[in-house]
Amino acid sequence: MLDGIRNYLSMESTGALMVSGEWGCGKTYYIEKVVMPVLLQEGWNPVKISLFGIESVNEIPLRIADNYKRPENDEGEGTEKEEKKFRLFSWGKEKAGKAVAKGAQFVSSISWLESFVDVKTLVGNNSGLLYKLIPTEKTVIILDDIERVIDTIDVHTLLGAINGLVEQRGYKVVVIANNSYMQQKGEAKLVFKEKVIEKTLVYEPDVVAIFKELCRKDYQSQFTEFMTAPKPVEVIDPSFPSYKENKSLRVVLHNIRILKFALAHFGKIYEACFGFLNNENKDLADSFLMSLWACTVGVAIEYKKDRLTYKDRLQFALFVELSSIDWELDDGGQKMEGLFDDTGENEAEEKQNAEKQREYAYRRVTYIFENLVKPHNFPVIVAPQIFDFVTAGISLDTDGLKSVWEGYKSQEQRNSINPAYALLQKFMHSQWNMSNEEMADAVIQLAQYVEEGQFCDNMAYVNSATYLQHFSALTPLSQEDIRSKIVSGIDRMYESIDTLNILDKLNMDVVEAEIPKESRWVVEYERKKMDEITKANLDADINEVRRQFNEDLPTLANRLTIQYGDTKTPDFLNYPILSRIPMEDIVKKVNIIQPKEVMALYQILNGRFLQQVPYPQVYDAELPFVRYLEQALAQKKNNKTTYADILIEDHLKGVIKKIQSREMGMWI
Repeated sequence: MLDGIRNYLSMESTGALMVSGEWGCGKTYYIEKVVMPVLLQEGWNPVKISLFGIESVNEIPLRIADNYKRPENDEGEGTEKEEKKFRLFSWGKEKAGKAVAKGAQFVSSISWLESFVDVKTLVGNNSGLLYKLIPTEKTVIILDDIERVIDTIDVHTLLGAINGLVEQRGYKVVVIANNSYMQQKGEAKLVFKEKVIEKTLVYEPDVVAIFKELCRKDYQSQFTEFMTAPKPVEVIDPSFPSYKENKSLRVVLHNIRILKFALAHFGKIYEACFGFLNNENKDLADSFLMSLWACTVGVAIEYKKDRLTYKDRLQFALFVELSSIDWELDDGGQKMEGLFDDTGENEAEEKQNAEKQREYAYRRVTYIFENLVKPHNFPVIVAPQIFDFVTAGISLDTDGLKSVWEGYKSQEQRNSINPAYALLQKFMHSQWNMSNEEMADAVIQLAQYVEEGQFCDNMAYVNSATYLQHFSALTPLSQEDIRSKIVSGIDRMYESIDTLNILDKLNMDVVEAEIPKESRWVVEYERKKMDEITKANLDADINEVRRQFNEDLPTLANRLTIQYGDTKTPDFLNYPILSRIPMEDIVKKVNIIQPKEVMALYQILNGRFLQQVPYPQVYDAELPFVRYLEQALAQKKNNKTTYADILIEDHLKGVIKKIQSREMGMWI
C-alpha cells in the first residue's frame, strides 16, 4: 500500500489515486498513522480532510485550508513573492482555515462594510482563492469519506472540483472510499471512477496481526496468551477455510471496529469466567471459553449490523442445535421483505409481522452458531448472559454464566458416559471423518440406541430420526423399520416423564420450520405425547395458579414473565392460564391488594401482553382477564387512599390502557 502511494506521487498523473476498502477495516487509521508520518519524513506535506457533511464543493477548499499547516522549514525563507503568498500565515503555526476565519471575522467587525459586502458569502463563493496560499509542490491532498457525498452532491460538480485539484492546480490527490459501495453499479459511482480515478489500491488489513496486536496492547498477559492461540485466532481469521464460501462473513471480519467491540466484551467475559473455571479441567474449560468467544464474535457482528437487538433475546435463549441435513441459511443478512411495513389498524397483520420478526431473529441466531461456532468444532453453548451483555450494554451476569458452565460440564459428563449421545454428537459434528464402513455401522448402532430409548430429550430423537431416514440406504432397514424404532424409543422415553418441561415444546415450535421435512412427523408424534402429559397435569396446574394468584402474586408473576439474567422460559406461553382465573378471584384480590401485588400484576400484564407476547390464540383468550381487572379496579372499595391505590394509578392503569390500545390496532 505504501509503495503504491509512493509510486503514484513519483509519477506524472492525470487523475486521483483511490485507496479503497470496506467500512471499518482501518484504512483511514492506516493512512493517518502509517502513510502520513512516512510522507512527512520524505518531504511531503499531506493534508487530510473528511468530506462527511459538506453541502457544497465550495466547502472543500475551506476544509483543506483548515487542515493545512505551513511546513516549519518554510518559515522565514523564500522570495518576496512567496512571503506575500503566505501572508495569511502571519499568526504563526496556526492552520490556514483559522487564519482565514480570523481575517473574515476582522472584516465583518467593520460595521459600515456590512452595508456593501456580504463577507460570509464572499468568502464562501471565492473559497477557491485559498489554494493560492497552499503550494502544489510536495502537497498531497487526502479526501476521506468520498462515498458519503456522491449521492448528496451532483457528481459532475464533484468531478469538476477534484479534477480541478489534479489537472488545473497540480495537486496530488488521494481519495479514501468504501470498496463495496464504490463497486455498486450506480451511474454516479461509475462516472466518478471513470473520470476522476486514475488508479485504485485496495486496502485489506492483516486482521490476524491487528488482532494479536490489540490483545498484546490492551489486555493482560494471561488473556493475551489464550486469545492468540491458534483456535481463538481462527474465529476472526477471514482466510479460515470454512469461511471461503461465505463472502459476507469474510467482509465483516475485516471490520476492525467490530473486532475491537467483540474483543472488549469478551475480555470482561473471560475475566468473569476465570473465577469459577480456575480449578476445573483445563481442556473442558478452554472448550467452554472458545465457544463463548466464537458466540461473542457472532453476536457482536449481528448487533453491529443491526440484525439482532436485545428484543431478540428469547430467540437466542431458545436456540436448539439441529442436524445439518438439508440445512439452508440466509447468508445475505437482509431483513425479510415487507417485515417492517406499516400495519395500520390490521391486528392480524401486526401479529404476522411479529411472528416473521421472531422467525428472522431465530435464523440470525442460527447463523451465528452454524457459521462461527460449529465450523471450529466448538461445543454449541447457549449463554443468554452473553447476548444481554453485548446487545444491552448491561452488567455481565456472572452467576448466570456459572450456571451455563455447570450445565455444559454436566452434559459433557453425560455424553462421556452415555454412548448414545456421544454417537449422535459424532454425526452432528464430525460425520465426514468416518469411513464408508464406519458410517454404515454407526447408522445401525444409532438405530439400536433410538429403539432402546437411550436418549432423554425430544430434539435428540428428531436429530437421530433425520440421520436414520437420510442414511437408511446404508443399512438393511426399511423406512418402516426405522419409523417403528423411532416411535418405540419415544414411547420408552415418555414412560418415565411425569412433568412436562414447557421449554421442550417451545423449542420445537421455534425450530420446526428448519427441521428437514422427512423428520417433521417425529415432532408431531412428540407433541402428541406431550399433550397427553399436559392434559393429565393441567387441572393441578390451574389449581396451583389460582392459589398463587390469591396468596402469592409475586411468585406467579415470576413464573409468567421473563426474568432478567435467567435462562428459564416463562410458564404457560402456549396456554391461556390467565383465562382460568375467575372474576370473583380478581375482585377479591383487588379489594385487599398490597403494593407488591400491584407491581406483580403490572409485571404480568407488561411482560405477557406487551413484551414477550405469547401465541396469538393465547393472547386473545387472556384479554378477558385484562377487562375483568379493569372492571374490578373501577369498582374497588375505597375507604381511604393507600400506597397501593397510588401505584395502581401510576402503573397498573397505564399498562391496561396500552393493552386496550393494542387490541384496537394502534398504540397510544
